[in-house]
This record gives sequence, C-alpha cells and structure tokens, in this order.
Amino acid sequence: MPSQPFTDAELAAIINGVAQVRNLPFPAAQDSTRLRSGAAAGSLPAAGMETTPGECLAFVPRDPFTRWADKDINFAEGAMPSAGGQSGPTSTIMVALRSADKDAIAKADFNYTDNLVSRCGQFDLAYTESGRTSTYAVQLLAAPPVGEKQHAFMQVTKPKGPGDFGSVGLRVLSGTLSITLSLAVANLNSESDAKPALEAMAALAKELLGQALKGTPSVAAPSPNSLTPDQMVALFKGVTGPNGEPVSLPQATVLGASPGFTPGASSPPPDSPCTISDQSYSAALVGSVSGQGQIQGANKMDYTDFTVINMPSTMAQPYPFDSRVEHLRGCTSIQESMFGSGGRTWSPASPLNVAVAADSSYALAYQLSDGTGEWHVRMGARRGTLSIEAGSRTASQSATQAKADALAAFFGTVFSRAGK
Repeated sequence: MPSQPFTDAELAAIINGVAQVRNLPFPAAQDSTRLRSGAAAGSLPAAGMETTPGECLAFVPRDPFTRWADKDINFAEGAMPSAGGQSGPTSTIMVALRSADKDAIAKADFNYTDNLVSRCGQFDLAYTESGRTSTYAVQLLAAPPVGEKQHAFMQVTKPKGPGDFGSVGLRVLSGTLSITLSLAVANLNSESDAKPALEAMAALAKELLGQALKGTPSVAAPSPNSLTPDQMVALFKGVTGPNGEPVSLPQATVLGASPGFTPGASSPPPDSPCTISDQSYSAALVGSVSGQGQIQGANKMDYTDFTVINMPSTMAQPYPFDSRVEHLRGCTSIQESMFGSGGRTWSPASPLNVAVAADSSYALAYQLSDGTGEWHVRMGARRGTLSIEAGSRTASQSATQAKADALAAFFGTVFSRAGK
C-alpha cells in the first residue's frame, strides 16, 4: 500500500501513467491548479448533498466543488475510456484520486463501519447546485476485492424518467490513496445491469494502484513564478472594466505538459510573420501562469475577452509576446490559428495608436469574412513578466480607436495593481 501522501501533480501523473500504458493519444488528467484556483476565487456554484438516512452520506463522494476547495487533501481528476474502448457517454470512466496521511484519508472518504453498510443498503440522495435540487435512489453493491477497503453503488434518478442514465460507482482505499471511479449506464435497473461497469472500473482501479506502487511519480519542479494561479485570480477581484463593468477571471493555471504524459506529436511550429497561433504561443510559454477572463458590457453581446499571462522569472528573451508583436508589425492581413477550431483571416487589418505604458504592445483593428460587417479590436501589452491580450467588437471602424483607448486604461489598472 502507498505509505506517503501524493501531491496533486503526482496524482495526475498516476492517472496519465495509466493513459500512457493504454496508448491514449491525450492526457487523461485534468489540471488541478486550475480547479483549485476556481475554488479559491469563489467563482464556483454553491453545492450541497444530503442523504436519507443522513448517516448514509459516508458512502457518497463529496461534490467536486468541495473537493477542489479542500486544501488538506491532495487530488487529481480525469477521465479515460474503458480498456480497449472508445470514448463515449457510457464508456468513459470518471476518475478522482485523493491522497493524505493514511488516517486522514481514511476518515475523509471511508469513515464507516460494517454495521453502517448493512443499514445503508438503499437510501435516497438529494444534490443541490445553484439552488436546483436533483434526487436519486442509491443502492450499495457487492464491490470487487480491490485495495484494503472498498464499496460500490448504483445510482438512478428518482423518479426515473424515460431515457435517464444511471451511474455505477466504485471507491477504493489503499494506504494513503483514495480512488473514486464512476461510469454512466443506460437502462440501469438491477445489480446485474451494473456488473459490466463494475468489472471495467475494478480493472482500472488495479491499474491505478499498480501505477502508484511503482513509487512516487517523477514530476518536474514548477518554474519560479511571482504569481500562483490563486494569486492571479485574486489580482482581478474587485477590478472593473473601462466603464465600471464587472471583470471576471474565474480560474488560472500553469501552462505546460500534463504531469506523467509524453505526447507523441511534435511541437507546433512557432508564429511566423503575419500569423498568430494559440497552440504555438502556449507551447512557448510553458511554466507561465495564465488565466482567461471576460469584461461584460451593457448587454449580452457587448463583452471583451482577455488572456493574462505571467511568465516565469527564468523565461529567456526575446519573450514570446515580444516576438508576437514583431510578427504582427506592418501586417494588413493576418492568419489566425485557434485551439480546436481551425483558422481564420483578419483582413483588412490596420494598426491603432494607443498610449499604454508598457515594455511592448500592439493594437489592431480588423474585420473577418463572416458577413457581419463588425469590426474587431485586438490589443496586447507586456510590462515586465506580465502580459495581457484582449479582444472586443464594435459596430464600425470609427469606434475602434475609442475601444482600444478604453482597453489601454484597463491594462494600466491591472499592471498597477500587480506592481508592474
């Protein structure tokens, strides 16, 4: 059994190690730092769980928002298809690993006696999120013999509606490691319906335990950075937009490869003159703390998206942002490549004159061939290791300069608050 607690990054490396063995082309673990920063920001919805009888709550995994906010227990979460299967609603197993000192993790996730198991063979669960409550019927199942302590359950909506999926869960304790797995199941009516899901999850639980018992996963030390993801989110608390609009930065993360996973594909090519690529830009900023936020205007369609990045102190010059500024200089047509959605052309594109106190900056007005006739403003600035890029829309070209001037004021506020 694991005898020492695993860190968030080490737990992610365990999940990704299994994904690597299964030859998945993508990392299976989510980014724990991003999830934790959302909890620290208070941007996650309020949630709560109750069972009837109340003592049966010991068998139900805590809601994700509570898990992410718990600083006493390390965690990683992710998903991967059943062995040999394709990703899909009823074939993708959800994975949650938690770790702490042996006594602490046992008390947090497996604090029940055999007598309580017999009393909680069947119970009701009410889950409330953002004021909306969903109810379920839960039945404990015979769990496969994995780990030192385990329990399994099936859960269906109550009342059950036509087409509603059920879910099957398996929870395993082994030393300092807690594993919670779940899988959606169509037409879940009996324990026999749950058996294939339990078998698939038991196989995955054994692989996760085997990966953990290989020893502490090798995880690269984080790059030195003057801001943590939590601090990045806190930087924007109480900040308003150019006209007093609310500014939201719900989460932040550390850019870089997922722990324990080595992608098979080569790195994307860097930006070249008159091109802008989100993927290549992120690849050049490994170790940076980054967040994506929004400034909401007077109506639903009036908003500004922005990205803020704080580079590690070890980042070599020329900085990626400065290279981007140089590549965009003098371009009248720009090719943009976005994550997961192909490319598009900014044309015509023209520079805007903006007064922002920064070490490097750019401001552009452009149109897209989307038939809307809208003009877009894209602006970026760097001061020290901190850079901000923002994009907004206007109805006419004549309004683009005023929009850029307003963004410059917002940038100045953020730089000043960050002490840059």
